[in-house]
Formats: sequence, structure tokens, C-alpha cells
Amino acid sequence: MYAQIWIEEATRNFDRDWTYEIQENLADKIKPGCLVEVPFAKRKQPVRAYVYKVSEERPPSAKDLKLRDISGLLLPEPVVTLEMLELAREMRRRYFCSRGRALRTMVPATVTKVGDKKELAARLSDPASVIDMLAESELTSLGHIRVCEFLLVHESALLSEIRQACQVSSGILTYMKNKGILEDFPQKVRRELDRFDAIELPSQKIILTKEQIQAVESLNSALLTAQKGSLQEFLLQGVTGSGKTEVYLQTAAKTLAQGKSVLILVPEIALTPLMMARVSERFQDDVAILHSRLTPVERYETWKHILQGERHIVVGARSAVFAPLTNLGLIVVDEEQDHSYKSDTAPRYHAVELARIRAILNGSVLLLGSATPSVETSYRAMEGRSTKLELPTRVGDAGMAKVKIVDLRRERAAGHKSLFSRPLLKALKDTFARNEQAMLLINRRGFSTTIICDDCGESLTCPSCDIALTVHKNPWQKDTAGNHLICHYCGKVTALPSVCPVCGSGELNRVGAGTQQAEDLFAELFSPAKAVRMDLDTTSGRYSHQEILDAFARREYDCLIGTQMIAKGHDFHNVTLAGVLSADQILSQSDYRAGENAFQLLTQAAGRAGRGDLPGEVIIQTSQPDNTVIRTAARQDFPAFLESELQFRQRAGYPPFGHIGLI
Repeated sequence: MYAQIWIEEATRNFDRDWTYEIQENLADKIKPGCLVEVPFAKRKQPVRAYVYKVSEERPPSAKDLKLRDISGLLLPEPVVTLEMLELAREMRRRYFCSRGRALRTMVPATVTKVGDKKELAARLSDPASVIDMLAESELTSLGHIRVCEFLLVHESALLSEIRQACQVSSGILTYMKNKGILEDFPQKVRRELDRFDAIELPSQKIILTKEQIQAVESLNSALLTAQKGSLQEFLLQGVTGSGKTEVYLQTAAKTLAQGKSVLILVPEIALTPLMMARVSERFQDDVAILHSRLTPVERYETWKHILQGERHIVVGARSAVFAPLTNLGLIVVDEEQDHSYKSDTAPRYHAVELARIRAILNGSVLLLGSATPSVETSYRAMEGRSTKLELPTRVGDAGMAKVKIVDLRRERAAGHKSLFSRPLLKALKDTFARNEQAMLLINRRGFSTTIICDDCGESLTCPSCDIALTVHKNPWQKDTAGNHLICHYCGKVTALPSVCPVCGSGELNRVGAGTQQAEDLFAELFSPAKAVRMDLDTTSGRYSHQEILDAFARREYDCLIGTQMIAKGHDFHNVTLAGVLSADQILSQSDYRAGENAFQLLTQAAGRAGRGDLPGEVIIQTSQPDNTVIRTAARQDFPAFLESELQFRQRAGYPPFGHIGLI
């Protein structure tokens, strides 16, 4: 017998069908989807490969070749389904990656190491000296700082957990060990699942609106007629708080009743526990969760349950699109417009596109949900390539929050230059006086955006990549605010200079504001009200997202300050005020999608207020109050924005009227 295989680590030049002979003792064991070892080229050690086809006759392409034998079978059962093999083919065609690299993304890295009972963990060799190093800014690598801060909080952790939580490589951990900062030790592997069950959901009777009923009926009809090879795609566009999640759950229940499985994608890890809690409350133990913060062992355990058919609903972030579900009947992509669905590391893929391919391969219904769908998705609906379902009103008696635009030019002309405008100051004080909560969006982390010399105009940039450096507070130095510079591109950390490195002037001016500055100013202005910050710097821990959101839901904090991760999907009924501290930051992106991104983020942020029985208010601070994007977002007028944006895209030849690739 013969097997045609794909080499896992093959480069583009070697990404072809290789034929190997199957020895008699493996003839009844090797099947398509199996993971095997094969001799390859002149390498001394065998390499890993995936079997995609088995035949009794020698393939014509290998007719005159001397074939080598497969060295061995790594696991007794296939690790990928036939559908995933086809998906790997399509990824190669679309994203210029090898099929083996695509399959490696789908299969947990520990799939052949699950027998290991111990894994290396690490702790700080001398926590007291590390605190001194942090206070004196002796560490110049952002990765080193993150690891030290993480272990000061958690004391010890598996190396795999540290790599994922701190976004660092094994090389960094080895370097820190060699320098005596870390020490490693063996630790028993913990096999626990994510803590989604810690979230408390408000109990409420479910009464569907007329629009929700119509949407569910349309989707249920599509479930009955969907066929492999064709696409049944729906766009569920509903204002924030309109009950899109309930439509997902009703349709999922119908899918499960037909004996099929369900995949639900969310854009942010922060949203995964919330969606998981909603889904698990409805479907109990039939649910699995997949996202990048799982440890390798947890990921393997979850993946195995799914592959063996023990879980029929998967909830997860971008990488969950590769969940090995069989008989897939429904794929839901929540907040489909979010750029987090695009992977910026190899293999670079768009999860929404892959969801579309999986829907065709399985004969599944694809449901894309959003209050502000992407321009491309909206255009597909306009052309009739997908069916649009609308939820134009909020569930229950909740009305849309009132939106007020504050002109920062007038604030400055009146001598008020604070990050918090006078209307926002008053609104926040009134909100806290009523024992209600607020959310404040500022889409920049750090303390100040950059440093500029007032004398020569030079902006301090990273010596490695020429990107403007961002001022960050050093939390280990209590007497200074914003005393080191971090490159948000390469992670290099440098001390804040006292003079300009170009002209020697001491007139260095901090420009712009970030989440740290907003948090500090809030503490000065609104004490004893308390704020909690949520950005990339405060959410490096595995459960950091959930811990912050849980604490805010329990009303331990009066205000949640954060970047775009606070703007989407969260449902806090006591939040009656949402503030956007600087809409101009969002509009200033050097990207043709800047207007679209700004409209989506402003609309989502505005949707966080007034989701319960209490009326909501939104305040948007900007120096461009007449900007079309800001005006349409304030009115929640998506059709007007879409019309304007499509005209711009068509004139410039941008998507959906053209294609753009990054080289």
C-alpha cells in the first residue's frame, strides 16, 4: 500500500505530494489524517508528516521512483479530519503557506507528548532584587519586565503559561535563567478547564421580539436546506443590545436537535468567558472553549474532547475556527467586522474567510453578527451573496443612549485643557452620585503618546525600528509619572531622557494621553470613586480579563477605563454613562479603513451605556465635531456611513472594489 503525505515543516518549494510505501505491519493502521514520521531528503532524523491519501496502487506520479517506507505512526488515530485536509489546501492557495504549516496550526503542539506527567515551571530566584531592578529601570526589555511582573504576582507558573501570558519566546526565558533572574523546576501538569463558570449571569425570562422570531425562523429554514458545496450565509445586523446572542442560541439549539455541531467565534479573549457562560448555561456540559490563553495541556484536552465527538459546541477566539468538529451545522461569527479575526503571524489567515470555506465544505449555515458590519460584508449583502436579517431596536424597554458631542476646541478656548471636558466631568460626578457606573474609552495604552522637543521639534523614536516611543509609568517607582519609554513595535524599553538627544534642550514635552494617564487623572478628580484599567498591560495573566470584568460587574469599581477591548460585547446593566476621551485618536490611523474602524469603535462604545432599565448617556470628545464619521456614529446611522464609505472606496479602488495584499 502507498500513502501520499504532506511534510509538516515543508517550505513552499517542498510543499508537494510525497509518496511513501506503507509497511505491512502498518497497512491497517494508517489512514488519511494520521500523523506519521518519514525519512526525508538527507536528514538524519525522520520528520513529521500528515497522510492525506492512502491507496493500494502506486500513484502515477511515483511510477518510476524508488520509494522509501514510512518510519512510524505517531498516534493510533487520525489527528485531522478529511475536511481539515481540504481546508489546508485552500489555505495554501489563499495565504501562500504550506499545507503542512496550515495543519500544524490546527493540531495542538503537545499532541505527541501527552504522556508527560511533568512540565518545567519557573519562579524568580530573588524577588526582592527583581523589585529593585524594576524600580531602577535596569531591565531594558519589555519581555523581561512582563515576565518579572507576572511572577511577582503569581509566584510560579509553567513555562508554557509564562510564554503565553507574557507573549515571550523560549529564548527570553532561557536568557533570564542564565542571568540568574529565573530558576526552573519540574511541576506536575494541571489538567483544568477554563474558568468560564465563574461569571454570574442575571436571571431573566426570555421573550423574543418580533424581529428576533423572524430571524430565528429564517435561520431554521436554512438549516433544513443547507447542502455541502453551497453557501448559506446570513448577516445579522442589530443595534447594540438588540439580542443577537439570543438568536445565536436559539439557532444553535435547533442545530443540535438535528444532530449537528455548532461553532461560535468571538473576536476578543475578553469576550470568550462571557459568551461561554451564556452558552454553557443553555447547553451545560456539551460546550468546549478554545483560545490562545489555554495552556498546551488544556488545549490538547479540549481538542481531544472535540475530535472524539464528546463536545458538540465550541466557543472561542480566532484559532477556534480550526476546531475539529464533525457534522458541522452552524458557524456563528460574532462581531464579524473585528480585525482580531485576522492573524498577523504565519500562517496569516482571516478567520471569517475560513469560516466561509468550512461552511461550504460542511453544508453549514454561516451566521455573521454585528451592529456595525464591515464594508465588505455589507456589500456582499447588497449584492445578494448573503441574506440580511435586521434587529433595529433594543430588547425590552431599553432605548438607545443619548449621544452628546463635545467640541474640544471650544473647551481649550475657554481655558479648559483637561483630558476630561467640563460636560464629561459633570456627567461622571452625577453618575457616581446615583451609584451608577461608567466606562471610558481611550484607545492608547501607556501614559503619553510620545515625547517631542519644544526647541527642535524632534520626536523621540525607537533606535531599532524608528517608531515613536510611548511614555509609560513605571509602577515600581512611586515618585514619578511616566518615567520610561517603550516601543510598541519591538518592545524595547529605554529610560526617559532629561535632555533632547538631538539638540540637548531640556524642553521635552509629553504629547497625547493614554490609559495610564486617564487612570491617574480619574483618581485625582473623582476620589473616592474607584476606576480599574483594562488594556494590554493589565491583562497579561491568563484570567486577567475575566478578573477585571468580574470585579466591575460586582461593582467593586465605579468606572472601567480601557482601550478598544472594553467597547465590544460587554453587558453591564448598571453602566449608564460611556465616554470617549479622544475620538481624534481613533480617526488618525494611517489606514484606508480608519473611518470604518472609527465608526465601528464609536458605535460599539456608545452601545455599552443604558443596556438595562436605566437610561444611558454617551459623551464623545473630539476636535472634529463636524466629521462625517463622528456625526453618523453619534446618530447610529449606519446606512449613511456605508453610503459615504462605499463612494470613497469605489473612487480609490479599495475593497470591496479591489484587493490589497501586504508584501
